Amino acid sequence: MVDHAARVLKELGVTEVFGVTGGSIMGFFDALALEDVEIYMFRHEQGAAHAADAYGRVKRRPGVAAATSGPGATNLVTGIANAYFDSAPMLAITGQVPTSVFGRDAFQETDIVGVTAPITKFNYQVRRPEEAGPALRTAYRLAYEGRPGPTLVDFPRDVQLQRYLCEEEEQAYLPVDFSKYRPPRPDPAAVRRAARLLAAALRPVILVGGGVYWARAWPEVLRLAELLQAPVVTTLPGKNSVPANHPLVMGPAGMHGRLEADAALANADVVLAVGTRFSDRTVGRFSPEMREKKVIHIDSDPSEVGKNVPPTVGIVADAKAALQALLRELPAVPRRDRRFLEWLLYVRRRYEEAMENWARRMRKFAPWKVLKTLREVAPPDTITVTGVGSHQMWAEQHWDVYVPGTWLTSAGLGTMGFCVPAALGAKIAARDRPVLCIDGDGSFQMTMNNLALVRDYNLPITIVIFDNRALMLVKHWQIYLYDRRIVATEYTSRPDFAKIAEAYDIEAVRPTSLDEVRKWADWSIRTQEPLVMIIDIDNEEDLVLPWVKPGDWLTEAVKPPGLEDLSLTYSPDWEPPRPMAAEASTTAGR
Repeated sequence: MVDHAARVLKELGVTEVFGVTGGSIMGFFDALALEDVEIYMFRHEQGAAHAADAYGRVKRRPGVAAATSGPGATNLVTGIANAYFDSAPMLAITGQVPTSVFGRDAFQETDIVGVTAPITKFNYQVRRPEEAGPALRTAYRLAYEGRPGPTLVDFPRDVQLQRYLCEEEEQAYLPVDFSKYRPPRPDPAAVRRAARLLAAALRPVILVGGGVYWARAWPEVLRLAELLQAPVVTTLPGKNSVPANHPLVMGPAGMHGRLEADAALANADVVLAVGTRFSDRTVGRFSPEMREKKVIHIDSDPSEVGKNVPPTVGIVADAKAALQALLRELPAVPRRDRRFLEWLLYVRRRYEEAMENWARRMRKFAPWKVLKTLREVAPPDTITVTGVGSHQMWAEQHWDVYVPGTWLTSAGLGTMGFCVPAALGAKIAARDRPVLCIDGDGSFQMTMNNLALVRDYNLPITIVIFDNRALMLVKHWQIYLYDRRIVATEYTSRPDFAKIAEAYDIEAVRPTSLDEVRKWADWSIRTQEPLVMIIDIDNEEDLVLPWVKPGDWLTEAVKPPGLEDLSLTYSPDWEPPRPMAAEASTTAGR
């Protein structure tokens, strides 16, 4: 049967599979090899799952991860959950013990279908050879139908080895109603109500989530923003959906959002939320502040509309279709007072100036200066992947995404160890583009064994490790919320990351200046040579600010040094500050 299953995968367009072999899956691997499907042998199944997740995000079709029964399958679980929370298309294929020993605690027996039921869109255990093809086609299609997500098909070993001779009579799919996964067309009445709200708004703001990327709806978002003169803010995964260099894009909002983005969302009177679930990490708290706003919520998944924030208008539809309908329905929008936008840009200027001043006082590298230096070197279409930790939050604030689809991070689950294997999966999906992995020392150590694939399969990626020898985000909370009781969050000087890189035949450098950061990053990207760059960060200074404490509202953010006087609450009477005399003279001279 496995030879037929391998042919079905090949027919579906699967050319790469990521995984680790074992007793209950080796027949499947053998069949894949006979079909010329390239198998990337990861050093841990979690890495294979993250690679399949990232591959799916870049290719916009499911990546495939395969593992044996028991620990092989359960090692996939973290990666499956990650894909589920971030809506990434992925197909997991697991081997299983023979049906004759089910329920007898057989060697490496685990009910992986039961384990993954809450974190998959669909999972299925094949009990007869004739189910293999339909199960794989169904799982593959459901991974991208409507809101993307992971699926799983489990193959008992005895079923794998049975002969199957009835391919010509096989059903294409299992009896699944695919239509329930597709979003309906936007409700015209709801679109009209939304258009009236936006036309009448004084301070409309567009909140963009990851769903905008999957719907390819960023042109519509930007057209609508320009029509309304509305600032655009994003969620952490929503950074992937709009170009940061558009003048109306304020950047990500939330717990570690940018000040101007938090200020925009907090002071909006109407919020148009597209393709987002209103995570607590984005809005801080759901009430009463969010409930006092008029909210228009567009999402392809009906379970998300009203789950966290009751909308004034809810539209269950594909984001692109809904925004196109909204653009057609919008009347001529009256010219608005631009002071709200001017105030947000003033907040941005103050924020950037404060960060520059802070950087000058740091004993080691300022993380955001490193990111800005890397951004100068990396081509606009560079695929940038992050791990999870303080480096991720610095990147959320200070890494500019110019091309939608080039930002990969673990947002919903917050999985340490995501960066290296996800970067490898992204590189396999897009070998012609640079891939940059921005990682932290804690996150890197969780999956660094997968560096073996860099040379084994010629996958040149550039890895930048922010080395602060701490689980810095947790330490950050200990400093602010636990009276500086630092418990189990600091590392020793081991391991030596340069020697780790050397063990995998990868160049390693520890720059001492931003010029050296620029030089080495340029070398790695230009020559397509893998690199591990170790950036020394002081873990007493590496406090990611701004920061909205759990349960606080966005205007209550802890701000970077020097901004204590800056209010994040907008006043309609606000006037831009007059330049100092010397500044005015300099400006006049230009």
